[in-house]
Amino acid sequence: MAILDAAEALVLETHNQRFSISDVAKRIGVSQSTIFLHFRNREELLTTLYTRVGKNFFDTFVGRLHEGMSDKAFSEAFIDTALEYPGFRLMRPMVMRVVEESLNKEYIHDAVKEIFLYRTAAADKVEEILKLGPGDGRRLMKSFVNLMCGAVQADIRKLLATEDLDENVVEGVRSFDFRSGFLNGADLLMKGIRAGE
Repeated sequence: MAILDAAEALVLETHNQRFSISDVAKRIGVSQSTIFLHFRNREELLTTLYTRVGKNFFDTFVGRLHEGMSDKAFSEAFIDTALEYPGFRLMRPMVMRVVEESLNKEYIHDAVKEIFLYRTAAADKVEEILKLGPGDGRRLMKSFVNLMCGAVQADIRKLLATEDLDENVVEGVRSFDFRSGFLNGADLLMKGIRAGE
């Protein structure tokens, strides 16, 4: 749907949920009233977009799971999916703020419940693939999503390409890279889940 595509592009460009309905309308060349035919307000548009992005994220992630995959390959599949679908990691904190600020929480709660169902289905598959104990897949997926959202999102690859950096500086800079920061935390989470078995 063009409205959701335009809203997603605005979120990815600005990293902010504060876009307006008029911004979306301008982007696709329609009036604001056309958008209001489909969505009651900006919050409903944002939560509908979050549901779509979340579904795409979890569908893609689950599609990458396979029998016999290592914990490291599992963690890489998760973060690589997050890099492929940046809207999911950007929108999660946005939607949580909208939940807090909204006067009409019904449709927002429905969107959050729907994302929870996608995550739960993925967690059940994770338990099966990684041969985890009952409930550990859900705990792991919740932890991975939280880790993903908390990981530093700076792209520092250009800085690392600088040849004259001190070895300690390079290691420090690497610790702020989104993917490697996530994978370091994921390794600890996987060890913790495995230790509890």
